[in-house]
Amino acid sequence: MHCPLCFLAQRQNENFGLGEMPFATVRAAIENALKEGLREVIPSTMGEPLLYSHFSELLELCVVSGVPVNLTTNGSFPGTWGTEQGMRSLLRACRDIKVSCMGFSEESFSEMMPGGNFSRWKANVEKLVALANARLADRESAPASPCSVSLQVTLHRKNAGEVLDMLRWAESVGISRIKWNPAVFLNTAPTELAARYALGKDDLHNLRQVIHSDKLRCEGSLFFASDMPSGAPSAASYGADVPDFCPFDDELWVLPDGSVQHCPNPERRYGDPAAPAAQCSRCLLRLAPRRGS
Repeated sequence: MHCPLCFLAQRQNENFGLGEMPFATVRAAIENALKEGLREVIPSTMGEPLLYSHFSELLELCVVSGVPVNLTTNGSFPGTWGTEQGMRSLLRACRDIKVSCMGFSEESFSEMMPGGNFSRWKANVEKLVALANARLADRESAPASPCSVSLQVTLHRKNAGEVLDMLRWAESVGISRIKWNPAVFLNTAPTELAARYALGKDDLHNLRQVIHSDKLRCEGSLFFASDMPSGAPSAASYGADVPDFCPFDDELWVLPDGSVQHCPNPERRYGDPAAPAAQCSRCLLRLAPRRGS
């Protein structure tokens, strides 16, 4: 799949060139972090984590180490991961499985997730939720810390009119939570990309008014600030809402060569580090809640 909103695509064909992480690097990173109180592992890529050639080994290492996995997948569940056995392995090792939702119609899904199949995507999510619920219902083998299944929705012009359909479907199949995140556009992105997909301030305000549920949790950057402006925000515009800490201070981002970064701000990591949105005083990520809240 080649999502048009991918940060690598927004670099306008600049080669990222990091390649696949050797499993020895994975093992060393986890073993070192365990000494510092590692709480979870997030296999994060600009692609599909389940395509990582050592993903089974990663899951097993995390299970043996007693560290849960926090997984985000595009919902294709390639290879054995789409089988009941594969999904059960994921549910056993993960704390939460977030399935990306870029569109909720054949038209929007095919545009935002080229090569994907909307009907198969829905079936995969429903199957995963059913297996998760079955684990909970089995009194003899119900896990002490069950894995939740969430949706991670990237909001843009093509799917803004589909949010209520997404929400009602998610409620009906038993999704635990939806993270609603407006699309982010790097300073390096083509201007026509934002013109085609970006939502304006009024659009975001209207979405906040209609997205609510009594059956599942609605979270995400859409709700970080009630007066979120368009574009890179000014910290002063948030007043007391801007915290004096970074909610990502306790996270480590390990790159394939074993080097470590501490900041997940996409503008700083993939775009222009000198751009206003890459500066801490104007970083929207600072409005994210503390871990565990």
